[in-house]
This record gives sequence, structure tokens and C-alpha cells, in this order.
Amino acid sequence: MKRLGLALLFSLLIGAASAQLAGGLIFPGPGTPASSGGGATCTGGTHTASGSNTIITFTTGGTLACTGSFSAQLLAVAGGGGGASGGGGAGGYCTTVGTPTCALGSSVTIPSGSTTVTIGSGGAGQNGDTTPGSTGANTVVGSLVTANGGAGGGAINVSPSPSGGSGGGCGATSTTACTGGTGSEGNAGGGVTLALAVTDYPSAGGGGASAAGGNAVAAGAGTSTGGNGGAGLANAISGTSTPYAGGGGGAVFSFAAGDTAGSGGTGGGGAGALGSGGTNGTANTGGGGGGASTTLIGGTGGSGIAIISCLTSACGS
Repeated sequence: MKRLGLALLFSLLIGAASAQLAGGLIFPGPGTPASSGGGATCTGGTHTASGSNTIITFTTGGTLACTGSFSAQLLAVAGGGGGASGGGGAGGYCTTVGTPTCALGSSVTIPSGSTTVTIGSGGAGQNGDTTPGSTGANTVVGSLVTANGGAGGGAINVSPSPSGGSGGGCGATSTTACTGGTGSEGNAGGGVTLALAVTDYPSAGGGGASAAGGNAVAAGAGTSTGGNGGAGLANAISGTSTPYAGGGGGAVFSFAAGDTAGSGGTGGGGAGALGSGGTNGTANTGGGGGGASTTLIGGTGGSGIAIISCLTSACGS
């Protein structure tokens, strides 16, 4: 009787399994991974979740390796320029989000295979009296986009570099107008308005992603102002609206009581100085370094960043 019961149970199990197979339900055996739904998977960078999206962030260089191609949003910001007396220009700001810049469209296609990501370092600050700040390094995401490093700020008697993601601010007596800014990546550095004979030597602010650097006004001892750094732009690609690529503020070289140094632009720009070295740009924002007083050293530009946002169903977690 016991054997008959076991035989009946075995027969029922075989029948159920046959029905399941006939209905197309196949269960993975031991060691067989469940299906991921057909999307690509990627390694490299730091992966976080934001709603239905996966956010892949590179704050240092690395390799993005993906098993398939997919559509994504992209932000790439280069290293900011170093300050001297004038504030450093912000690193180039390239994005598909909102109003695209750098000839990007509303999205990019991340290719299958390996994509090299280079994150630009900030340019070094230099002696505010003699040497313009160093240009920031480029941020590069494979063949998709290159964001150009920000130009360094000008020294008292030496103009800043005329090129960069955003331009560096003029040094007090280098020239009355400065340029810079590459296409849609950024804006020019500020100039110097010489209302009276220069006695305290204020310098201009570096350009930012959304605005040119502010002009310095040499209005006499105690009433002169360094130029503010140009404002950056906020971007919510990470799931949180964050400003990037602000210009560095200009210093007042031979400051007097009542003078005002330029503030750093929103988006990581370093402040200009009164009687001290310039403030560094904020890391991973591409902010320009602030200008320095006397023969002190301007702030170092902030390093860049690259962020990719994709549907988790398309690129994995």
C-alpha cells in the first residue's frame, strides 16, 4: 500500500512538470543566473540609484566597461583654472541635460565595451604679482565629449591665457578687458575698470558656466573691489540639483581698509583674497581658484567630474 502511494505521488509530480514545460515555464537549475531583463551591465565609477535611474559617477579617471550599448544623459566638467591675482576660469561645462552644450544632443549613446574616462585636475595657483594661474586639465569621456580646462587668472602685469573652458580674470594692470571661454562651455573672465590712478590694484573674477567674470573697479584706496567669479550652472543629473563650474573671485593686491575682494562664483569658485592667498576651487565642481594678494599664491582650481545617468533597466545597477 505504501509503495502504491509513492508511485502515485511520483506520477503526479511527473505530470505537473510536463504541464509546466508544455506551458513554456522553464526554471533555472542550480548555478543558472536568473534573467536580468536583457539590459546591459556596467562596471567602473561609483554606482548609485535615483528613482528608476542608475547614476554612474567618476570623480577620478577610470574605465567604464559595459556589456551593451544604451542611451544616457551625460555631464562632464573640466578642471578649473588656478588663481593668480585674477580669479581662475571655471572648467568647461558639457551636458545633455536642459540646454545641451558642447555640441551634444539631448542624450548620448554609451557604447558597448570599454570607454576611458579622464577627469581633469585643477590648475595650480601662481604668484599674483608675476605669473598667471595654470590652466585646468580637460575632462574626456571616450569619444563622446571633451570639456576644456579653465584658464588661469591673470597676474598684476601679465594677462591670463586667452583660451580655456571659461576665461581667467584680468590682473590689475595687465589689460582692461579679458576674453576666454570656449563656445558654449563657459564665459570670459572679467576686466578692470580704472576710475582713478591705481593704488591698490584690484583684479577681476574668472568666468563661469552661466556668466562672465565680474569686473574689478579701481576706485582708490579703501573703495576698490575685486571682481566676483562668474556664476556656474546647476545640474540635477545625479538626482540632486548641484551647481558646477563657478569662476574664482579676484583679489585686491595692495589692499587697504574698506577694499573688497571678489567672491567665488556659485558652483565651486574660490574667493579672492585681501592680504592672503587665494581660496581653492571646490573639488569635483570645476570651480576656478581665487586670486591672491601681494606676492602670495592664488587658489588651485577645483577638479572636474563626469556623471552618466541611465535607466536601470538599460544599464544595470
